[in-house]
Amino acid sequence: MRVMIVDDHATNRELCRMMLAPITQHVDLFENGQHVVQVMQQMTSLPDIILLDVMMPIKDGFTTAQDIRRAFPKCHIPILFLTVLDDPESFSRCLAFGDDFIPKPVERSVLLAKIQAHFRIAQMHKQLRQQRDQLQRYQDRVKKEYAIAESIFHRLMDEMSVQIEPIYGIHSISSPTTLFHGDLILVARRLYGGVYAMIADSNAEGLPAAMANIPVTRAFFSLAEQGCSLSEMVVELNQKLVAFLPEGIHLAAHVFEIHSNGFEVSWWGGGLPSAHILSSSGQLVKSLVATHHPLGERAENSFSCDIKHFKLEPGQKILCCTKGVVDVISEQGERFGESRLVALFTEQAENQTLDSLYEAIEQFSSKEEPVPISLLMLSFPVINAKLIPSSSESLLSPIPCKSELYFPAYVLKQVVVMNEVRVFLKGIIHTSYHLDFLCEILSELFSHMIEQRLLRLPMSLKEDPEGFSRYHQLRDIGLQALTEGDYVTCEVNYQPQNQSIEFYLTHSGQVEQLSEYPTIMDNDFLFAAQLCESLHYLHAGQTLHAVYRFDTPPIFPDIAHFINR
Repeated sequence: MRVMIVDDHATNRELCRMMLAPITQHVDLFENGQHVVQVMQQMTSLPDIILLDVMMPIKDGFTTAQDIRRAFPKCHIPILFLTVLDDPESFSRCLAFGDDFIPKPVERSVLLAKIQAHFRIAQMHKQLRQQRDQLQRYQDRVKKEYAIAESIFHRLMDEMSVQIEPIYGIHSISSPTTLFHGDLILVARRLYGGVYAMIADSNAEGLPAAMANIPVTRAFFSLAEQGCSLSEMVVELNQKLVAFLPEGIHLAAHVFEIHSNGFEVSWWGGGLPSAHILSSSGQLVKSLVATHHPLGERAENSFSCDIKHFKLEPGQKILCCTKGVVDVISEQGERFGESRLVALFTEQAENQTLDSLYEAIEQFSSKEEPVPISLLMLSFPVINAKLIPSSSESLLSPIPCKSELYFPAYVLKQVVVMNEVRVFLKGIIHTSYHLDFLCEILSELFSHMIEQRLLRLPMSLKEDPEGFSRYHQLRDIGLQALTEGDYVTCEVNYQPQNQSIEFYLTHSGQVEQLSEYPTIMDNDFLFAAQLCESLHYLHAGQTLHAVYRFDTPPIFPDIAHFINR
């Protein structure tokens, strides 16, 4: 402890120094206040306590105290006045210009008690100031990190906006507070037509939540570019989160894969409030209960990628939200809840939009406790109408080619056929939008030849949402039951000089006489019939022949076609 004693009487100075000897060995002595401020400004460390006589020649104690306060406005140095004055006005001035006073003659017990008390206060003030400065530095650093994370996220969102732009039927909205609360809405195109969509909510808060969403976003787009199935995507996302996130942090999510015809849906849900299927009139059709554990869950055997498959009708919608929506609290302390969300949308279904739903939730919530709100709506059909680039962007091989791709039973059981077909086609068509169209066509053709012709799966199952799930179960069972003589082949005849490519798909299953040309009313050939120059059966239905031209802009199905069917 360092104490400064300012008194015009040497006896008083020495007496105070001796009294303070047990608690401090560093004492500065001054006979008046004239040069006190100048000397303090040259000190390497300021005194912890100042004892200041009130009545002194040249410069009195009150004036000296004011000079000290002005010279060191950011320093808390307790000033205790030594005074023989005992009137209330003098005591008031002592407390106004200093922190306390000690009557003369000075009593040792009073002096020591007050010195130690004010020293403790000074030390607490010093610690608080240090903690304040430390918190300020921390806050400045967090703001900088938040700004960096926000910049990265905005770039990711710009990247996603390119993905969303040519997609119809997907609408989303998020409150401004969601960026650092872990909410995430991602949409990406499928390689062979269709769309991936995900709405997710991390249990982390602040910067960790925002940073955790970055690898999720990157992985989502990367897997979409690879054309992964939904089960592959969910498993891979979970593995990346387990490897990246610390224990206890996970991501609740609904993940959708909408297939190329715009109506067939594969869905996985874990940890989020239920998604709701609504009819075209706004009535609740079915709730999709997210029964799985969230992504990133580390408990052994807790993760499941059981995918549900179903088919929706024109005008139907799927409404999803993050946990923040159902947890919104009103000013009366009432929870918003899932039932209120559905009721709010169905009561005024004709005029209800996602924006009006968001506004209703905002009006319900307490303004004192803002909650992150994210909503996602899929309106069917969901159409991936990727814009066609200029012809200068289309790169086709000039070399004619005839090849046959052979898929025996053991290959059909092990691989995703379209992944292999795309790899083959990329050797002919380089970075061209035609590659995407051809994959959309062949995805439909292979599905039809394998499922309806080779496996003989009943199409009637796909007309019912519950039956659609059964249909995919039977497909998996049927593939595993294929024998050595079962196969599908695809003969490719690429003629760049004619600006055309032909496909002959043949199966080894039973044959029957079919109609010559599948119409656009047949959902199995919805895209192929629109994008191909010709499409018909050969050899009593055992072979399907398709011709695609590179010099004719394909007629992409209009959304009105689906709605008015």
